Amino acid sequence: MQKVQIASKFQGLPNKLTMMRIIAVPLLLILFPWQFTSLRVICAIIFGLAAITDFFDGYLARKYGAETKLGAVLDPISDKILVTAALILLVGASIVPAWMATALICREMAISGLRLAATEQNFSITVNQLGKWKTGVQDLSIGFLMSTLPSLYGWGMGLLWLALGLSLYSGYRYWQEYWKNVEPTKNNQ
Repeated sequence: MQKVQIASKFQGLPNKLTMMRIIAVPLLLILFPWQFTSLRVICAIIFGLAAITDFFDGYLARKYGAETKLGAVLDPISDKILVTAALILLVGASIVPAWMATALICREMAISGLRLAATEQNFSITVNQLGKWKTGVQDLSIGFLMSTLPSLYGWGMGLLWLALGLSLYSGYRYWQEYWKNVEPTKNNQ
């Protein structure tokens, strides 16, 4: 009985955590352009707190049986909105090269399209470990870079280069999985 009561208390929490990532974006858009170090550190903290909700929303949804169709759709969208907005802000502040941000954003859109195509063909492409590592490294690098603290810049750029490598390689692995699953479908038609 108590487990059911606990589960019901957490029922809406995963979707609220997901929405926090979306709500963080306007805060970043308003605060980051002000070129005060203290505001940029606050932006890095806001980004970090928002990014970490990605782990907790999925964990809580699975643990307490609170998975919803809305959450399944909003979760990846909120991640992409948060990261894309942060990368664009970093490019605008001349902290991250535009080509690098473009490569990271295009990879995200391509994998989203690939997942949609797989769904339409009645199979799914699950998140692989490389994709999870890419997300963690990318989020950490963006947080470091958003702080604009000189002591974190080298770490932030080094981690962003690593995130780019993981992004491209994990994207390649997603494409492999897609073609592995789509080939039997082609042969049956």
